Amino acid sequence: MGVFYPLEVKAKRLWRDANWFASSIAASLGNAEANAFYRKIKAEAYLPDELIRVLPNRNVIYVVVPKAASTRIRTLLAKVGGQYSRRLKARGPRKFREPQGLRSMTVSSFYELATSPKTFRFSFVRNPYDRLLSGWANKFQGKPLIMGAPGAPEVDDYLRRRAQIDSALPAGADKTLSFPDFVIFATSSATTRSDPHLQLQDDILSVPGIELEFVGRMERFNEDCAYVLDRIGATDDIKHEATNRVNPSRHGTLLDYYTSEMAERVYRAYERDFDRFGYSRHSLGV
Repeated sequence: MGVFYPLEVKAKRLWRDANWFASSIAASLGNAEANAFYRKIKAEAYLPDELIRVLPNRNVIYVVVPKAASTRIRTLLAKVGGQYSRRLKARGPRKFREPQGLRSMTVSSFYELATSPKTFRFSFVRNPYDRLLSGWANKFQGKPLIMGAPGAPEVDDYLRRRAQIDSALPAGADKTLSFPDFVIFATSSATTRSDPHLQLQDDILSVPGIELEFVGRMERFNEDCAYVLDRIGATDDIKHEATNRVNPSRHGTLLDYYTSEMAERVYRAYERDFDRFGYSRHSLGV
């Protein structure tokens, strides 16, 4: 990574935010409806600036559910969009630009995209039991429970909130978070809006004014992703690539980790996800 890359990223972010701020002022003066639409999303939706991704050139809005194939979906959408990342000094092969957040647009253009009948609005969800296990394996398994460890912001969040949840939960350089302890932490966090990996999927997808046309399921990813790629005009090469897993978590089967008591605790905390997306509380064997 070049020495100027962090500065380049920061400059791009500042430019994006300045453009969005200017467009919000313009919208408040000349497009009150668009301004009110975004303000409602900002006030009620969970992390809309991070979890709403757009491909304006394909009339696509993707609402991201972390730990539900989101890395793979963003990679595919980047290639469908067909735009390369711009770098001050390119090194190695160019990478396709990921689908941008809504702040990559103006307030008015985002409103037009979000409300257009031509726009395809979609997301993917995952069995809550499997989603939590994947989150633990990817974000916590084997990591020391110390503040400021590189690449472990979720551990920092855990340590900040641990005492509020259960002071008996482990902490320290010689400690790691077991899956049973993680379940206690995660189920206590499902409605706190503190970590998108733990938040109810129902809450993430309840964005005011953005009615999803399609919600795919991780458990039938190939079939549901093929439908999405057909809808947005992906090439055959991209459709073929959709079956390649990205950033998979390393863990065994659900039954290797869950007891009946742990499963019941997860069901109670994530009952809205089970109900809305049609998952059975008895789906540990899926």
